[in-house]
Amino acid sequence: DVGRLKSAMALERAMKHDQTLFLVPQKDITEDDPGLRGLYAIGTVCRVKQILKSQGENIRVLVTGLYRAKITEMTQLDPFLSGTVEKVAETQPNTSIIRQRALRREAVNLYTGYLENVERPAQSVLLRVMGSESCSYVADAIAQNSGIDFPQKAKLLCQLNPIRRLESVIRLLRQEVEMLKIESDIQEKTKISIDQNQRDYYLREQIKAIRDAVRC
Repeated sequence: DVGRLKSAMALERAMKHDQTLFLVPQKDITEDDPGLRGLYAIGTVCRVKQILKSQGENIRVLVTGLYRAKITEMTQLDPFLSGTVEKVAETQPNTSIIRQRALRREAVNLYTGYLENVERPAQSVLLRVMGSESCSYVADAIAQNSGIDFPQKAKLLCQLNPIRRLESVIRLLRQEVEMLKIESDIQEKTKISIDQNQRDYYLREQIKAIRDAVRC
């Protein structure tokens, strides 16, 4: 979602050139006009696929991520942010094929359980994750399509070791699944309590009606 004037102007400039943008998360989401120090080190170079104007002031943009990159130089702050970015390569995993496969399997199993506890249709994502042999892709896809907190997602974006990134995703996803179970338990207990209160209320009303009828 593009809401800031600076971002809208950057989008307009990109569409007049090669239709690519550098998307990078900011450290403090409440800061309205962050500079270089307010941005994370790593972002994503993306290509714009579609632009949709919503009923409000925001513009919704559909993009495809191309590769991770970092800012090497900020050339201007106004009227929109512009600078030089450099592609960053992932580190090569020094881990056995068997361990990589085990990590992917654990991630898929956890993500399957996660989807069973949320009202979020992501079966297509799950199928792609299940069919992937890339620890990097599995980690990124699950992080993007889950309820992992934004600061954690930003840290995952900056993690260039795919094995460590997937290990972090597994740890965070375990926490998410456990939290969902606790929330479900709380909701169930609350529902039982409300149902019991309703039954008690109806019972009291019935007793009152019977007593009124007897008096008559």
